[in-house]
Formats: sequence, C-alpha cells, structure tokens
Amino acid sequence: MRSTLELPRLSLSERDRRWAAVRKEMAKRDLDAIVLWGWPVMWDFYTANARYLCPIGGNAEFNVLVFPATGEPTAFIQLPTFLEGWRNAQDWVSDIRVRTKTWADTVAIRLKELKLDSAKIGMDGLAAPLDADGWLPHDVYIRLKELVPNAAIVPLDDMLEQIRAVKSPEEIEALRRAARLGDLMLATCRDTARPGVRECEVYANMMQTMLANGGEEPTLFLWACDPLPYPHPFRLPTMRPMQRGDLIICEMHPKIGGYFTHVERTFSLGDPDDRQLNIYEGCLAAYQRGLQGFGPGKTISTAMEAVKDEITARGLGICEAGIHGHGLASLEYPRYRHHAIAADRDAVKVIGDRFQEGMVFAFNIDLVDPNWHGGNTGCVFAETIEITAAGAQRMHSYPMELQQVVVTSG
Repeated sequence: MRSTLELPRLSLSERDRRWAAVRKEMAKRDLDAIVLWGWPVMWDFYTANARYLCPIGGNAEFNVLVFPATGEPTAFIQLPTFLEGWRNAQDWVSDIRVRTKTWADTVAIRLKELKLDSAKIGMDGLAAPLDADGWLPHDVYIRLKELVPNAAIVPLDDMLEQIRAVKSPEEIEALRRAARLGDLMLATCRDTARPGVRECEVYANMMQTMLANGGEEPTLFLWACDPLPYPHPFRLPTMRPMQRGDLIICEMHPKIGGYFTHVERTFSLGDPDDRQLNIYEGCLAAYQRGLQGFGPGKTISTAMEAVKDEITARGLGICEAGIHGHGLASLEYPRYRHHAIAADRDAVKVIGDRFQEGMVFAFNIDLVDPNWHGGNTGCVFAETIEITAAGAQRMHSYPMELQQVVVTSG
C-alpha cells in the first residue's frame, strides 16, 4: 500500500488550532479527557465531533476517539483490515487501534492505560441540546460505567458543536469545494433528465458526478419526480421512466473530505404550471429577503421572521423554511427553522441570536400553495450561505431560476 493516500487533508496547524480550542474548553469544565463516539449513522453526521479532532471517517467508518487533556489522542476503528489505510490517509493522529472485545471494553482499557479510570471524563453521544436522544447505545454506556466505576462520566452536551459553529479558513475552503460539487450535480440533472429516462438513471448520474470529482459517501441525497410532488423529496428514485410535465425536486448534501454543503432545486420537464412558477417565485423572494437580513452581528431571529413574513404575504405555506449549520454534519449551529421552531428557539438560546463571521449554513425554502391541490404539492430551493465580514455570500454559482428542461418529444 502507498505510504500516503491522496485523500483531502487539512493542515497540521489547523489540527493544533482545534486541539488547543477544545482543550481550553475542557479546562473550563475540569475534564481530564473526552471520549467522542464517532458512530457512522445518519449519513455519518454522528462522526462529526470525532472527525473534527481526528480525520478518520467516511464510507461508514467508526472513529471512537479518546482525547486526553494532555498528550496524544487514540482513535479506535472497527476492523483491523482498515488500520493501515487510515494510518496512510491522514497525519493528525498516529495512535490508531482496532476495537477490542466491546466498544466499552476498548475505551476502558485505554482510560486505564492513561491512568484516567478515576478521572472526570466528558462524552458525546448522550442527550444534548442539538440531539435530544443522543446516539450512544445504552448498553455501551452501562458497560463502560461498570468497567470504570470510579470515573466521573459526564455529558459534553454540545461543547464540540459550539466550537464547530464558526469555521476556519481551511474549513471554508473545504465547504466551497463541496458546494462546487453540488453545482456539478445540478448541471448533470439538467443535462440528463428527459422523458423516457428512468429516475434512477438521472440520480445515479448525479451521484457519479459527485464521486468522480472527489466526493465522499455516505451523503444525503433526497429525490422526488412527479407531476405534483410534495415539496420535501422522498429518499429514493424509482425505476419509472420520467414524463413530460414531471417536476423533479432534489435535495443534496454534496460532501468532500467530510464536509457537507446543501443545495436544492426544482426542475420541470417541459413547461411548468403557472401555479408552480408562482410557488417557485415565492421561494426565491423569501431567499432574497433572508439574504438581506444576514450578516455579521445581525439578528438571526429578525432575519428569519422577515423570511416568514415574505412567504405569508404571498399566500404561500411552509413545508420547510429555515437555516441550519453545515460542516462535518448537517443540522449544526446556527439553527432557526420555522418548521421546527420549538427546538430551534432553544438552539438560539445556546449559540446566541447573532450571525458571526465564519458561520456556514443551509438556507432552504420549500413551499406550497394552500389553495392549490390542498397544499400537497410545491417547489424547493436551497443553497449554502457563508457569513463574511461584508455580509452573506452564496457558496453556489448554479442559476437560481426554476430549471426548465426543454422537451421536444415524449
């Protein structure tokens, strides 16, 4: 095997910046170590904290990280067959090991080696403000408590998520690369969607475009194709040949080096209905209204309430409308989604109600007309936004208007 695998990498100075920031917060909480359960579920969103400190992940890889307040961290992966590959794929962490017995045994053994089995240990994967359920299996937690009974195991809540909310220049560049993948995927849809072509073929072509240009799996890619689609895409394409009059609505989280962006568009095979155009114009108007209110120091809730006012003034209804942070996961900070406002008011309390330079988030507007087909069909639009010193900046360059595919037959 090659000694260096040609996968995306961030610098060692970026690693050192992150480690220092996390250890500063650990000191405030008197934590002797943290354990990050990089669990490959929900499109790998739950590997984000571990991957932030140790760039092991993608392709549904585990990354369970024991990160002490001083000294080198230890990353544990699932299978020995992948050990050499991860040593060659990144240069941030040299101590990479394979799970021993159970995951709880694996972590307990390392804590004992570090003489931290009576220490104060913070853990993610437990219930926290951004994830009220957590993702660590109950039996793993109970077994770990039994193996290190003298350790004080405490939830990290969203310590890492708050640190990750503002992106560094290197992270911003990774996200820009991911956004470019999204633009290429949309162009592929435009160029290959035609009556008679199966939905799954277009979907596959779009995914191939992402992977062929350096993208990474797993990633979220939602799809629906129908004359009157509900404006939240179903997850899977079908074998059905597409027809003139179909609308394609797609939501992608193109991903590279672990970093996700978010883009949505509506495509029409042939001429769309005037009422579909009206809904889509509402999506764009709400989007532009939001951009006017985004910027460093500006109030998140004020900007997002103005978005809702624009939608309401046009007589349209919300399927989804809001912002949520993007980086090594989706649904990061900041979050303010009108379709999940109760949870996100709590998120605002945690992170604050102000945009900050370096925040990156998806801004999605998925709307219906309540007076047309019972409000059960509509259009989607979304892009990834960066907050810069000058204001809000689109990360995408793909055309914003409804994408009408010219159909000559079918």
